Amino acid sequence: MKQRLISLLAVSMCLVSVAAHAGDTAPRDIWSQAAASADAGNIDAAAKKTSELMEVGKLSGIRTYPQYAASAAILARQTAQSNKPVADWANKAADTLDPGSSAVAFIRAEEAVESKSWGAAIPLLARGIAGLFSRYRSRLLARSDTVITLLLALALTTAIFSLALLIRYGRAMTHDFREMLGERLHGGSVSVLAFALLFLPVFLWLGPLWLVFYWFIIFFGYAKTGERITIVVLSLLLAGAPLVLDWTSQRIAGIDSPVVMSAITSDERTYEPDALRRMQELVNIVPDDAMLHLLLGTLYLQDGNDQQASQHYQRSAEIHDNAGALDPRLAIAFYDESIALGELYKFDQQAQKLDQAKRIDRASIERLSSESRSQKLEVVLYHPTISQAWAVSSEIAERGVARSLFGNYAWFDPVESLRNPLTAGAILALVLAPLLFLKRRRAGFAGSCFKCGRTFCLRCKSARESTTFCTQCIHIYLKRDGVSAATKRAKLEEVNDHQHAVLKRNRWLATFLPGSAQVLEGHTVKGVVASFAFAFFVSLAILSGRLAPVLAPGDTAKTIVRIVAIVLAAALWLFITLPVYRRNINSV
Repeated sequence: MKQRLISLLAVSMCLVSVAAHAGDTAPRDIWSQAAASADAGNIDAAAKKTSELMEVGKLSGIRTYPQYAASAAILARQTAQSNKPVADWANKAADTLDPGSSAVAFIRAEEAVESKSWGAAIPLLARGIAGLFSRYRSRLLARSDTVITLLLALALTTAIFSLALLIRYGRAMTHDFREMLGERLHGGSVSVLAFALLFLPVFLWLGPLWLVFYWFIIFFGYAKTGERITIVVLSLLLAGAPLVLDWTSQRIAGIDSPVVMSAITSDERTYEPDALRRMQELVNIVPDDAMLHLLLGTLYLQDGNDQQASQHYQRSAEIHDNAGALDPRLAIAFYDESIALGELYKFDQQAQKLDQAKRIDRASIERLSSESRSQKLEVVLYHPTISQAWAVSSEIAERGVARSLFGNYAWFDPVESLRNPLTAGAILALVLAPLLFLKRRRAGFAGSCFKCGRTFCLRCKSARESTTFCTQCIHIYLKRDGVSAATKRAKLEEVNDHQHAVLKRNRWLATFLPGSAQVLEGHTVKGVVASFAFAFFVSLAILSGRLAPVLAPGDTAKTIVRIVAIVLAAALWLFITLPVYRRNINSV
């Protein structure tokens, strides 16, 4: 017990030495004083407080103050016309507090747009968008929102492709259904039931999702090789979509958890005023996690509260001692304690603590010991990796202890994510489609006449005749044998009407569902890729500002992304649709 008290005293003295340089004022209090001085018109005092804030941050390992920089940029924008000295100070403060802030760049871009200065706005917007990828939080959220947009585009592409399969092979499948039902039923109800079987999941109250997979299964035997490959690829992507969506949702929800937020601020050396309060709330709910106490201790040091930091470092060590585990994260605590004991001339105890730290994490401790130091006494703050923070956050979420306080606590469970109708339907489609094809292959599949569109099967015509023409078209176009003039004239009119209907249908589909006409014409890969790209650009235009992918204050950056997406969608529409408009009856 006495040894523990001496160790605690040593760590406390070490922490006090750091706090002596930083002062007792927390960064948030210094910034409040700077803002108050600026509001009172004392620009010199505000500038001094800003410099003091940066000096305090250097001693605590803080490099940037993103929230304060954004608030300074907003203040500069609000006072640009009414109080130029304050605006000038606020602009300088924003650049000082966070030189690479994307939020500051976007705020200034908004101001430039309002003044119709597009020459200044465009570089600011480019700088802001580039800055989004330099920060972990904005980078993760932008990536997550883009993934959601891609999943939406995948769903729309699948729906378009399945509709194209229905249009292309629906009549042939109805013909086969009619042949199957005709063996057991008679009368006009056979045709009605055969057509209704194309939409069987709807009548079973399974919904449109299962209708898509049902079409994949029944049309697999009629599809060409490229279409079958597309069915398999889309089914695999849809099967994995819920896992990707759950993983993405967990990242979106967990990025603002106190543990991850603290780890990000530690990794990027930023100051988040809300991180300390939220971590305090979490530690009150989860008091037995050593890493949380280490993180909270570091946040207290950043805030200038060395006494609370010492208590939480000690509590972390006690939890590890009770657990009897050697954790690499605790090595820094023993290393700091060895430094403090050396200052008290407790060299034997210092050697023990240093050896204990090396036993836990030798490489890190030897690296720290060999580094040159500007001060005689320096405490090394604990900076966890972000991956460690995610693991701890997920562990807390699984325990469920913090859910009552933090409703967004979530974790990713792949087994649980697999239990969903989308994955089940996709897997069933992958299994049943080839099985049904192999079972029905010997009986054969109905086809459609290339000229007139009539459906036929092996019962309707000889298997030795052409598989792309019906019997009448074979005699008229291939054999050219004795066919009456009236029959030939009627057939030619039927062919002409069918081909005009196909042209009209493809043009309508190309207008509203770009890419579907190419699938119907047999250009499967081209059509599917075009449908996916068009769906992505349209989704991006609709969701930009609501979901993806620019996390920026103001509307200018989101509007530009929306405009770019619309332009790309329009260009793709023209590239895909205009060739369909140019088709004539001879190309059908």
